[in-house]
Formats: sequence, structure tokens, C-alpha cells
Amino acid sequence: MEALTATVKQLTEILAQVGASLAAATQKLEQTTKSLLSSEESLTSTKELLASKEEELASTKEELASNKESLGSTKKELASTNEDLTLGNQSLTSVKELLVSTEEKLASANQSLASTKEKLEQTTSALTQSHMNTVDMLNAQIKLRNEDIIMARTTMAESEWDREDLDEQIRGVADVPDKLRKRLSVVSNEVCSNVADTMAALSWRIARWEERNKETIASIRDLESQLES
Repeated sequence: MEALTATVKQLTEILAQVGASLAAATQKLEQTTKSLLSSEESLTSTKELLASKEEELASTKEELASNKESLGSTKKELASTNEDLTLGNQSLTSVKELLVSTEEKLASANQSLASTKEKLEQTTSALTQSHMNTVDMLNAQIKLRNEDIIMARTTMAESEWDREDLDEQIRGVADVPDKLRKRLSVVSNEVCSNVADTMAALSWRIARWEERNKETIASIRDLESQLES
């Protein structure tokens, strides 16, 4: 009877250890999920900032194109004025006044073009720095996700080992009555089922993290391609 009591106590302790291991695995899963949610929110914020910078660059390019068209128009006007001067269709005084006015317009257009180019260079520099910062941040997120994946897989492996160890110990105890053995087997199956459910959720989460890593790597390559161009 004492041997049976000791055996039951031993099995109870084993079940308690497995329960503690399951609780620890669940806590690790919750911590890892919170870390992933924080990383996803940071990535969303960075993408919104990047979109804003790209819109600003597009607007600056449109302004530059408009100024180039204005400069082309002014140059055509100057060419027309020079032709009028050559042909002598207007008086010399009138031609000189028109030429001065056209040159002033050309100088103003050149000044506007220079200002636009400077603004474009500043915007391009800021966008380049933003891209580089984004790449660094995304690489850091990938590193964190990889650490989470390693931790999750380690937790799964430890839980599987605990389950197998429990099964072996229940089967290995020879002096346990069949009725008690069956009851312990039922309890063991329930614990193993709970562990399996937790591991299934963890496996799904790992797959999701790996998919997120692939998407992030694609984003990094796109940003690096933009920097090279």
C-alpha cells in the first residue's frame, strides 16, 4: 500500500511538472505574441512615413517639370525676339526693351529652377536617409522575429519531450492497479491534448512570423533598389 501511495504521489508530481511546463509555454507564447504585435505596429507607422515622403518627392518632381517647361517657353520667346531684332521689323529701342524684359524673365526662371533643384536635392537626401533608417529598423524586426521563432520552437520541443517522458513513466510503473493506470492515462491524455492545442497555435504563429519575415525582406530589397536608383 505504501508503494502504491508513493507511486501515485510520484505520478501526481510528474503531472504537476507537466502542468507547470504548459503554463510556462503559454506565458512564452503570450510574450512572443505581444512582441510581434508591437513590431507590426512599428512597421505600419514606418510604411506610412515612407508613403508620405514618396508623395512629397513626386510633388517636387512635378514642380521641377513645370519650371523646366516655363524655362523652355521663355527661351523660345527670347529666340523669337532675337529673330525680330535680326529682321529689323521693330525699332531698335523697342527690341532692346523687349530683350531686357525677356532676359529678366529668363533670369527669374533660372532662379526658380535653381531653387526647385535645391529643394529636390534636399527632399531626395531626406528620403534616402529615411529609406536607410527604415532598412535598419526592418532588419532589427527580422532579428527579433527570428529570436521569437527560436524560442517558440524550443518551447515546443521541450513540451513534446515532457509529454513523451510522462507517457513512458506511466507505462513503466509495474505495481499500479489497472483501474488507477487507466485513470492516470486519461489524465495524461487530457494534459497531452491541452499541450497539443497549445503547440498547434504556436506552430501557426511560427508560420505567420516566417511569412512576415519574407514580406519584410521583400520590402527591404525594394527600399535598397530605390536607394541604388
